[in-house]
Amino acid sequence: MVSDPSDRCGFRLNVGVDGAGPDEPCDRPTWEDHDHCIWHAEVDGKTRDQLEDARSDGEDGLNGAYLREASLVGVDWFADASLIGADFSGATLIDTDFSGSDLTLATLTDANGINADFSGANLEGAIFTNADLRRANLLDAYLNDAVLTDVHIGEETEFGDLSIYERETAEPGFGNNHPLEAASWTYRELQQLYRDNALPKLARRSYNLEKDARRRLAWTQRDYGNAIKWEVSRWVMHYGSSPYRVLGVSLSVIVICALLFPLTGGIQETQGGQAITYTIEDPEATPLWWTAEILYKSLYFSMITFATLGYGDIQPVGPYARMLAAVETIIGSLLSAILVFVLTRIVTW
Repeated sequence: MVSDPSDRCGFRLNVGVDGAGPDEPCDRPTWEDHDHCIWHAEVDGKTRDQLEDARSDGEDGLNGAYLREASLVGVDWFADASLIGADFSGATLIDTDFSGSDLTLATLTDANGINADFSGANLEGAIFTNADLRRANLLDAYLNDAVLTDVHIGEETEFGDLSIYERETAEPGFGNNHPLEAASWTYRELQQLYRDNALPKLARRSYNLEKDARRRLAWTQRDYGNAIKWEVSRWVMHYGSSPYRVLGVSLSVIVICALLFPLTGGIQETQGGQAITYTIEDPEATPLWWTAEILYKSLYFSMITFATLGYGDIQPVGPYARMLAAVETIIGSLLSAILVFVLTRIVTW
């Protein structure tokens, strides 16, 4: 802070972010016997009435405002305001309207923001450590690099279904990250926030949204290795959160292999010392009842092969059928391990 020797405030904000501070120092009159105006004087516990009276100067820029422990219940004149680097530590912000405001790098440590409206606000780099945001509205808020440690929220705290970064093409202003990278970072922070506040369903949703954003980011950046990895994870187990998807993929593998065995050499069963081969060489010439018998035996063999049971009562015939059986065994072992992983992960949410 730089004080002006005159009766003007002279405050300059310097936070190292382009466009974060005014071109000229604050030109408001100094407050009482302080060196700065009421907005920038380092005095704790300012009241709503004191600050409202100071609004008669018509200035909208409140960058770097010092409002520690201020009582600002129901204030509506922060909407669309520039509050970059403002300090609201310990302030009472119940029902306060910050919609559309710019709170980049603001400090809201220990602030009481119950039912506050941050919709559409720029909160990039803001610090909310130990803040109370129950029933607060943060729809379409920019949260890239915001610190949300030990924040108190509830099911009625509204963050929206999708991050604002996924619905806009502009680059985030803080950190200059790709929008999808900013979105994945935001989802990761929300995931931890939901976990800390015992909201497992919302934590799982944020986890899936984070992985989905990373998948699309990998495709956008032509990182094909990671993109394919995320695609496989998405389709096989929904990023490790859906045992039903693993079961569905497992069933699909069993059925597909059951259909392929009769066409790749078939399978052979020994009954009463006689070997019976179940194969389809000409689908049009094969009787319907025999086709049904073949598929039934093939489905049985596919199931025990997938489960790596290996009873030995039926065996594949020919190199192609044997190779198919080997591949199905490997896939079955992997999917079984993945199912155990997913079920274990669900328990830890």
